Amino acid sequence: MVGDAGMDVIACSTGAEGLDVLERKRWEICLLDRGLPDFDGIEICRRIKADARFDTRRVIMVSGYDSLDARLEALNLGADDYITKPFHPAEVLARVNASRRAVEMQQQLLEMAQQLEELSEHDHMTGIFNRRRFTTALDRAFEHSNRYGRPLSVALIDIDGFKRINDSYGHPAGDAVLVEVARRFSGTVRATDFLARYGGDEFVVLLPETQLHDALSFGEKLRSVVVATPVPVADGAPLPVTISVGTASLAHTQFNSTAEMIAAADQALYRAKRNGRNRVEGERRRAPRARTAERPQAQV
Repeated sequence: MVGDAGMDVIACSTGAEGLDVLERKRWEICLLDRGLPDFDGIEICRRIKADARFDTRRVIMVSGYDSLDARLEALNLGADDYITKPFHPAEVLARVNASRRAVEMQQQLLEMAQQLEELSEHDHMTGIFNRRRFTTALDRAFEHSNRYGRPLSVALIDIDGFKRINDSYGHPAGDAVLVEVARRFSGTVRATDFLARYGGDEFVVLLPETQLHDALSFGEKLRSVVVATPVPVADGAPLPVTISVGTASLAHTQFNSTAEMIAAADQALYRAKRNGRNRVEGERRRAPRARTAERPQAQV
């Protein structure tokens, strides 16, 4: 019947065999009889609908119970359709095809939701993570580092003279520089690092388990990989590009918030710009405030 319509069918004679197939095989629709020798099909339906892995799958109950209560029991437990015996094969095939269309639609909606989620977390131009996703990652890493006393660093990166590139060579050339710089960064960061476009011509890298001196070395590595080779652009000679990097580390300074940490990296980046660009600077740790000595009490 269903197999003759070009569908792959696995027939099971017991509920236990059916449960095993549901776990091991990929399936879309379960035609489930209530009168199994070892299970009430209602129990199997309940198990399927309680499992998040099967959210897009469909269950069609087949039963000799034609009462309203029996139908409501199955439908209330999540059955997507209910067929009573005796049935006509053409009706079963029509209902299976309707369920297949519903499964396909659910899968398409799920894929669209996943694509939208990915788009909401990635920069549309460079393909790396965006500032929104970086902020979430930083919040989690900052909390973890504070809780367990682990080192954590950030590197804030700015393309030197990016406005001049746009003004002199056009925005397509500026876009090409952004894409190429992001590509070089992606090939340089570790698997545990988190690279994102922070906005405009700024990038940021989250560096877990990294002390400030290692963050400075990492910044120098990024600087070197960018300056080593001019960036090819359409309709023009390759452009020499440099970057400035500012770093800050939670192990180096006890920041009270992620905002303070980013601000420290931003100040270091500003110094790198002020000191000539194409360089790496680290945050300057503030010396602890000295305590005021108490005056001795006069003796009387």
